[in-house]
Amino acid sequence: MEQQSDHKAAHKAWQLTRYGEYIVNTEAEILAQWLPRLFGYRMVLLGARLQPLEHCLRQSPIRQRIWIDNAVAHCGLQCDILTRMSTLPLKSDSVDLAVLFHALDTAEDPRRLIREVERILIPEGRVIIFGFNPYSFVGMWRLLGRSRSAQEISSHIQVGSRQLKEWLSLLGIEFEQQRYFAFRPPLRSQSALERLAFLESAGQRMWSASGAVYVLQAVKRVSTLTPFRPSFQWFRRSYPATGVAAPTTHGMHDDG
Repeated sequence: MEQQSDHKAAHKAWQLTRYGEYIVNTEAEILAQWLPRLFGYRMVLLGARLQPLEHCLRQSPIRQRIWIDNAVAHCGLQCDILTRMSTLPLKSDSVDLAVLFHALDTAEDPRRLIREVERILIPEGRVIIFGFNPYSFVGMWRLLGRSRSAQEISSHIQVGSRQLKEWLSLLGIEFEQQRYFAFRPPLRSQSALERLAFLESAGQRMWSASGAVYVLQAVKRVSTLTPFRPSFQWFRRSYPATGVAAPTTHGMHDDG
């Protein structure tokens, strides 16, 4: 229990930094752009329930929402996404949209969590996943020992976007779009972060895959068998042995 408690505290630590706030606010901006185009009846959100993320949900046409937080009950559900996630307390094929806020970064078994997401999604249901990029500048800053924020973030990095796409593909979940962001170094000063805002546009142009965070959207495809249709060639007119064509009504009409 003590180890689980430490894990939860470490997970929340990066979100409480200036850099963490900047990441969460950017995630909320992206969701506000994507959500209006995604429809359905039920949405499930996995991860920390933070105010900027809750605020952006106003842009979604999906009104029934279930938020599964760090062992905190919402809508009568209790689930700890930070440690032993084995099954989601939801029916199969019951969710139109699932949004994962760094849930894979903190799950004990990320691959199993992805399988659970696939199980609860309806056919053509969608998933949006936010995760830390293992190949970002944040990782390099951690190696240099330059930033405590970088250490707090990179300690949770588990699944890169390339590996995640392979897992999704094996489950029949088709990748649709992806973005990287958070190109600024993980500084704790708000003024320093604001001065380096130009790195966001520069990063998108020149080194787009090196952002600290990735977000991808994918859709659950369900393959169906093509129904067998008889060939109408079987019903071609037959010809008698005399070689004279059988009479037909083709071309016969009353000109009067």
